[in-house]
Amino acid sequence: MPLQENDFDAVSLKPVTSRPNNSDAKPAIDSQPPTPNARNLYNESAGIYPLQREYPTLRATQRIFRVLAYATVAVVIPGLLIRFLWIVWSTQDGILNEVGQFSLYAVASLFGMVALVGTLLTASEGIELAIDVQDNTLRIANQSGRRKP
Repeated sequence: MPLQENDFDAVSLKPVTSRPNNSDAKPAIDSQPPTPNARNLYNESAGIYPLQREYPTLRATQRIFRVLAYATVAVVIPGLLIRFLWIVWSTQDGILNEVGQFSLYAVASLFGMVALVGTLLTASEGIELAIDVQDNTLRIANQSGRRKP
């Protein structure tokens, strides 16, 4: 819809002079209440927003992070258990020394696993949070503007 001459309210520019805050002086500019014509024009010219936006790449990245986190747990825990059982089964002499060395390896592996899984799941939740914030922002924008057909 093209704009017409009468779509806008009259605009007049007057210089604003400063006045003391405690003064009872009349303001330099009379406040003009907004007219319905201006309000309708604003709403019609607001951005056109879709009802919902999809982010397939972010969703795929989020799924990949979760799968990697679960795969890390699924590999490290059984791997440590199998290695421990192998040490117990195959070691005849010096089993205490072998179990001690394994425990150092196991503790380092568990700390690394917790750090990696925590980072991956945190990144996955951060992506979800960003998408939720964008959806809420879009919902608020749609309340004040038009929607894309």
